[in-house]
Amino acid sequence: MTLITATATATGSSTASALVFALVLGAGYLAACVIWPFCACRHCGGTGRFVSPTGRAWRSCPHCAGTGAKLRLGRRIYNHLKHTQDRDRTRRPR
Repeated sequence: MTLITATATATGSSTASALVFALVLGAGYLAACVIWPFCACRHCGGTGRFVSPTGRAWRSCPHCAGTGAKLRLGRRIYNHLKHTQDRDRTRRPR
């Protein structure tokens, strides 16, 4: 009786797989920026304030202005590109 062994051979390109993976990851981040434009502030942990070691006094976080949330990087880039495009439209003569 003859045994036939199956071997796995790579038929696709690893570059193409990496590109598809990067596109899927980018689309997921873009969807997250649209659905949830804000993320928790890293400096105050999303609370919006710093508490003293005794726990009796606190002050507002200067990084998020006491809101506890900051715009995601992808959303800031989107807003910048959108406002740049709007500015260009208003400057062109019609």
